[in-house]
Amino acid sequence: MSETNVEKELLNVPWREKWRAYKNFLRIIWRANPSLAAFRFAMLFFGAFLQPIEVYAFSLFISAIATGKSERAPSLIAIVAITYGLRVLINNITYSKIDGWFSRNAGLATQLHIFGHISRLDPEQLLKEDVRRDLDFVREDLWRLNNLPNHTEWFVRSCFKIVGAIGLAFAAPFWVTLVVLFHAVLEAVILGYESKKDIWISTWNSLDGRRVEYARYIFLSGDDFREIRLLGAAHRFIRNMRESCVRIIARFRTAALQSFGNRVFLSFVHAGAYAIVIVVLGSRAFSGPEALATLYVSVNLFGLMGEALGGLSSSVSRISADLGILTRVNHLLELPVESEKGIAIPKGPMIVEFKNVSYRYPGTEAHALKNISLTFREGEHIAIVGENGAGKSTFLRLLSGLDRPTSGEILLNGASLGSYKRSEWRRAFHLMLQGAKLYQDFLRENLLYGAPQTKWKKIAFPLEQSVHIAGAESVIREVPSGYETFLGDWAAPPDVIPHRVSGGQQQKLLIARTLVHGGRIVGFDEPTSAMDALAESGFFERLHESMAGRGLIFISHRFSTVRRANRILVFHEGRMSEEGTHDELVALGGKYSKLYAEQAKWYA
Repeated sequence: MSETNVEKELLNVPWREKWRAYKNFLRIIWRANPSLAAFRFAMLFFGAFLQPIEVYAFSLFISAIATGKSERAPSLIAIVAITYGLRVLINNITYSKIDGWFSRNAGLATQLHIFGHISRLDPEQLLKEDVRRDLDFVREDLWRLNNLPNHTEWFVRSCFKIVGAIGLAFAAPFWVTLVVLFHAVLEAVILGYESKKDIWISTWNSLDGRRVEYARYIFLSGDDFREIRLLGAAHRFIRNMRESCVRIIARFRTAALQSFGNRVFLSFVHAGAYAIVIVVLGSRAFSGPEALATLYVSVNLFGLMGEALGGLSSSVSRISADLGILTRVNHLLELPVESEKGIAIPKGPMIVEFKNVSYRYPGTEAHALKNISLTFREGEHIAIVGENGAGKSTFLRLLSGLDRPTSGEILLNGASLGSYKRSEWRRAFHLMLQGAKLYQDFLRENLLYGAPQTKWKKIAFPLEQSVHIAGAESVIREVPSGYETFLGDWAAPPDVIPHRVSGGQQQKLLIARTLVHGGRIVGFDEPTSAMDALAESGFFERLHESMAGRGLIFISHRFSTVRRANRILVFHEGRMSEEGTHDELVALGGKYSKLYAEQAKWYA
């Protein structure tokens, strides 16, 4: 996407949509800690009005001195001293660690709200192109929401200051108020126009920006960097990054030169307007105490109104840019959560039936699966074989409910799978995906992430038994701190040394985690591809024994493993071409027989 398109997509969001997103954001902040939000608002309110009161009281004090009205001096001095003291106190409190507390509270509360909502979405929604686009922008720019509370405070403070400055303007000559307003409005317009185009957001969401970000990821990630060195491709990445950096810097240079010209122009206007006020009122100040007080009020009004309108303009433009991302967040928050309605999973033996099921991935024309019809029961152990791209993984994803058929239907005990409670079905049938990963956390936590609660415990395996079936005892012994070993790299705190496991070790731990989750039917998609032959054979022997009475469906390319199954399904070009036992399929002389013979010849 070009920079122009990014700016259109992110910055030219209708204000009505931005306002709706902003209200939701403010609501989240308030609910996260109402007392802290109210305290922060009170500090802003009182802090904004104290300075105009202080300036006006001091101007009266000057007038009292000049006219010899000493009886008024003590009360005016008290007002000035008290307002100044309160202003300093409020300012110090506002920018103490309370500022960080409030900002982090707002930012983290927003993230928790976002992730909590996403966690309840139907997984299929995340495959939609517009949702994926929103997720992409939010992932890259969520950090901007940390600035939004401060920008909001800046906006509120500027509004209060404008109200206070307007009150102070009644004590200044009318023409001075006009000069101050002219300068302040001019400054606000120019700064608003300058910051209307958020160079940062449109740059880092462009192709050049993403290339720089990706290069940073590549060169700071051990595995990816090693592969880059093996390919001898580091120079190509650096070249692309350098070219992108040149274009990015050119955009910032253009913006900087425009800003430089704007600021020079504003400086001359400011100096000219200030000179007019000083020259005119300064010459009159000798005429009497009232004129001297008017000079003091006018000079302070000049600074206060300019600061308030400039702050208002800048804060609005920055909030507007932040809201470009917040509207993306709001799109996600407006997605309906996955329904928990539906019938309960039957307690009796489950019978699953695929009736003429076809599936086509979004945005593609070809079918990944075509006209699949079969029936299997809860206690069966089924293996699925076929060449790459035959539709094996898609079949398991449809069964798990992650994807839904394009046509046809999947039935459970005669009722549509979609009519059951989806959370219950994911407990009853659990799938270990081919691309499953360990989380960056302690080993024990990794294994217990899917541990069931209450009634589902009876279909899960205990932790120690799961580790044994998976053959992961050796992994626990080999890692530095056993179950307390931190797996991963960047998510570990400084005082914890992380550990990275091998591919085979990772698969054993993932299998153990799958069994800790458990299920009445458990599916595995290539669970042993990184294991050696002995480890794989031992695992499947223990697995088939422990899964007696439960359903088991697994994909494998190793026929020494496949032949253990009660029934074997053969997929070819998206269709189920054959099914039967190992001996039946070999005797059939079809696709299975050819695949088996091709693999067996290397062991002859």
